Amino acid sequence: MTSWLLVHPPLLGPAVLGPLAAELRSRGNAVRVPDLRDAVRTAAGWPDRCTALAAAGGPADVVLGFSGAGVVLPSVAAAVRAHRVVWLDALVPAVVGLTVTPPERLAQLAGLVRGDRFAPWPTWWPPEVLAAELPDPALRAAVAAEAPELPADFYSVAVPVPASWPDDDVRYVQLSPGYDRDAAEARARGWPVLGDGRGSHLDVAARAGGVAASITSG
Repeated sequence: MTSWLLVHPPLLGPAVLGPLAAELRSRGNAVRVPDLRDAVRTAAGWPDRCTALAAAGGPADVVLGFSGAGVVLPSVAAAVRAHRVVWLDALVPAVVGLTVTPPERLAQLAGLVRGDRFAPWPTWWPPEVLAAELPDPALRAAVAAEAPELPADFYSVAVPVPASWPDDDVRYVQLSPGYDRDAAEARARGWPVLGDGRGSHLDVAARAGGVAASITSG
């Protein structure tokens, strides 16, 4: 039995990975999807808190990070002594040192701040867009209900990349065009890249069967 640790992004909660976890379990795997939202209630130190919460359940064979969780995957993989690390439509961190949010992205994000917090991620999109990506109304409601309001300075925190992490078996799975740049960076690093990137970001939940088949192949 292969043990999987699924890491949800800071902008969402574990519900977005629930369908994928169920698919992996149906294939005979042991799967953990810890709730990491307490780690991001404040900005300073969030990467360390996120890693500690993710690793609290002990070792895992495979660590998978979705979307914004990609920046903490090296530290989580090191903490749980993973044998394989999977980026799923996720941000690729710096090779070494610190992963920082590019200035142009910070400028875009500034318009989404309400007071001292970011508006919840599902509200960044018109309702019809979210409905098209997550057609199941119950699942859509569950994902939206969990989305935290991140602190306004969240993306100013640089995320450290450990000097050593389990990088012998690394792969990138691209779902959507929004991650073309990260998939290209993965290829440049010599990582296998699966998926054509023609789907939707939330296929992770809406089409979890196909995603599970992709990440367990090979």
